[in-house]
Amino acid sequence: MIDINKTLDIIKLKFYNEWLYASHLYDEAETDIHKRITGEVVKNYVDPLELPKDANILDIGCSVGYFLDEMKERGYTKVVGTTLSETNAKQCRDKGHTVKEYDPSFIPHAEGYHDESVDFIFLRHSLHHSPYPIFSLIEYNRLLKDKGKIYIEVPAPDCARGHEYNKNHYSILGARQLDALLQRTGFKIDKMNDIDFEIKTGAEDDSVVMEKYFCIVATKTGPLDIK
Repeated sequence: MIDINKTLDIIKLKFYNEWLYASHLYDEAETDIHKRITGEVVKNYVDPLELPKDANILDIGCSVGYFLDEMKERGYTKVVGTTLSETNAKQCRDKGHTVKEYDPSFIPHAEGYHDESVDFIFLRHSLHHSPYPIFSLIEYNRLLKDKGKIYIEVPAPDCARGHEYNKNHYSILGARQLDALLQRTGFKIDKMNDIDFEIKTGAEDDSVVMEKYFCIVATKTGPLDIK
């Protein structure tokens, strides 16, 4: 017998998700600063991992494809990007990349993303877009193979530009909270650094403010006992 109350809860979650994405999603534009930072991140954080060229890699929240470009230049053959922006997906596909329009917190089993099927996840400027980051991290634990790696980059809280008020920024977390969530979801931080840099605000006076991002490399320490 169907429990109508549980069914309604599932439907509510679907509607809440669709409202968030429909109301707050926007296309990412190409910017020199994000292209440059992505190149530096790949050189400093991804290259040292010495991933096999045929590693299964997911770029969750791939934007216009900066990471996909970098990995293609390095000869990686199994890199898939995900985005909910049709415009960004097309931009990436026009460059020859494989891109799927997936919810970043729920990567579908039905399309081959079984438990422990991914070697590396690149998560640059994506986790803070999740309305429930602990659910997202549980999903990434599910996807990653044992001892698989994840790179996470997010803006720090209380920056001058007020990331907390951007319309699809839901989870601007501090360093201690990020560490706690990663521990709870079966990860151990290998490296956590800050990127500090100046950026123009776009105001008429050409003013400049400081920005700060957290850069994290973490290892899956084991699967979660979720039944």
